[in-house]
Amino acid sequence: MSLTIPSPASGTTPSADSALQQPRTYQVRTFGCQMNVHDSERMAGMLEDAGYVPASGEQADVVVFNTCAVRENADNKLYGNLGMLAPVKAANPGMQIAVGGCLAQKDRETILKRAPWVDAVFGTHNVGALPALLDRARHNNEAQLEILESLDVFPSTLPTKRDSVYSGWVSISVGCNNTCTF
Repeated sequence: MSLTIPSPASGTTPSADSALQQPRTYQVRTFGCQMNVHDSERMAGMLEDAGYVPASGEQADVVVFNTCAVRENADNKLYGNLGMLAPVKAANPGMQIAVGGCLAQKDRETILKRAPWVDAVFGTHNVGALPALLDRARHNNEAQLEILESLDVFPSTLPTKRDSVYSGWVSISVGCNNTCTF
C-alpha cells in the first residue's frame, strides 16, 4: 500500500543541506523489542549509505522512530516524542521525521492523522526504502506512506551500522506477528 499526504517538507537535496553542502545528519530512536534494535542498525546503515551522517549532540536533520506494536506503551512513547518534535520541526523546516516498524505497519494512516508533521511512514517489510521515502517526501513536499505486505528485499542484504563491534544480531524471523518472543 502506498499513500501520499501533503507535508511541510522542504525542497533541498536529500543527503546534503543545499546552502552549505554539508551532509544531513540523522538519529534513529528505537522503541520496542530487540528485533527493533537490529532493524535500527539497518536503518542507520541505509542512511549512511545514502550520505547521511550520525548527529552528534545537535538536533538531527532526520529523526527516525523505529516502533514496536507489542511492547506496552510504545504508542504513547511514539506520540509523546512526536509531539515534542512538532515545534522543533516548525522552527527547522528542512527537518524530516520518519516512523517505521511494527506500530507504523499496524497504525498506518493513524500516525499521519495524529502527527501530520511526519514525513514518512514505512513498515517492517520495506526498511530499505527509507532513504527513497525521505527523498520523495522532500521532492514532492508530501508525506510518504508505504507499507508492503511482503518483503521487498531480504533485510540481511541491507547495509548495517552496528552499535557494537563485539556483537551482532541473528534474525530468526522478519517483520511482526504480534507474538514477539524476543
